[in-house]
Amino acid sequence: MNKLILISGLMLFSFFFGAGNLIFPPMLGYTAQENMWVSMTGFAITGILLPYLTVIVVAYMNGGVESIGNRVHPVFGTVFAICIYLSIGALYGIPRAANVAYEIGTNHILPVHNQFTLIVFSLIFFLIVYIIALYPSRIIDNLGKYLTPILIIIIALLCILVIINPEGSIGQASGEYAQTPLVSGILQGYFTMDLVAALAFSVVIVQMFKLNGVDNQKTLVKHVIKAGLISAALLLVIYFALAYVGATTSHPGFKDGTDILTFNSLRVFGSIGNLLFGIIVILACLTTCIGLVNACAAFAMKKLPKISYKKFVLVFSLLGFIVSTLGLELILQIAVPLLTFIYPTSIVLVLISLVSIFIPFEMRFAFILPTIVTLVISVLQILNDFNLFKSLNALYQKLPLADIQLSWLLPFIILVIVGLIIDFLKRNTVKPS
Repeated sequence: MNKLILISGLMLFSFFFGAGNLIFPPMLGYTAQENMWVSMTGFAITGILLPYLTVIVVAYMNGGVESIGNRVHPVFGTVFAICIYLSIGALYGIPRAANVAYEIGTNHILPVHNQFTLIVFSLIFFLIVYIIALYPSRIIDNLGKYLTPILIIIIALLCILVIINPEGSIGQASGEYAQTPLVSGILQGYFTMDLVAALAFSVVIVQMFKLNGVDNQKTLVKHVIKAGLISAALLLVIYFALAYVGATTSHPGFKDGTDILTFNSLRVFGSIGNLLFGIIVILACLTTCIGLVNACAAFAMKKLPKISYKKFVLVFSLLGFIVSTLGLELILQIAVPLLTFIYPTSIVLVLISLVSIFIPFEMRFAFILPTIVTLVISVLQILNDFNLFKSLNALYQKLPLADIQLSWLLPFIILVIVGLIIDFLKRNTVKPS
């Protein structure tokens, strides 16, 4: 069983560690410099701790994304789950990962980049995704035993060589990281949106344990906690190592983590550096896509049991291929409003669910009140982002923390407390000890 937990932890790590997770930390380190450790601590809170807590909550609820939303209302639970799987699936997560693999992973490998090469690359990419995702019982072997260790070894080799032979020394912080390093790191981790991905990936991990004979709920939760801890520990070490790579890169003018990693790959590996970096990116995106297709197909089969899992894998692989050929820029334009709408709500529901584990009475208003207000604030943020309804925009901009896209935070805290008081006064159900 310990072997199963280890391999499941590696698989969960591979699901989380996409291209965005690879390139955010180096840029953070490059900008934060001497404040890297403080900033990365903030990054770890929202980029590692929150997704890890989400894994635990989903395992504890034993019903996936929908069961969390059902605490507000069954209809809301269904709609919320569909929005989650659309955002991380066919409309954004899957085609975005494929596009990033193409744009970054093959940037210095393919001699030409055009629509034809994108289609060919996407076709091969999704064929591999389809074949591996087709057999859910083997995903734990394909990812946990093979692809993930290869990915970790290549990243570790790059980081170790850079740490042994840094390009420069750590200097002074610049920009927002000079003034508010912790808050800036928290926001960077927030913008990875890994918590939304965790809502789907957690179900895959739970299902893997069940397929391997773990039926007892308490045992299942314990195993998920251990597997999640392995994933979180790996993410923590690799994120900090990548941030250190960025912090010790003194070459000026880099605009994102891709350039920093490419520069260092060439520096420590020579001409083979581009190839190795391309492999890192493609593997990171490939493992993430496999997890997303598997999660989306499992959810779709649950809602439409008459259609087989294998058919849904084919559907989501084909949809991923078709949407990925639209290009990364168009995909982002489609997905941003949807993600802005669901991400704060996802965080709110996960945090309330976590609190509910330790509350000895039934929580109802503590779920409903903050969720509804967060949804309203998210709509106001979308209207503000697109500069619609100026009177409403003025209202949104007056909300505390609106300037850093955390306007939902204070209302959430206040309304959870209000909801808990109401639930306590109306308590009629005591949780069994």
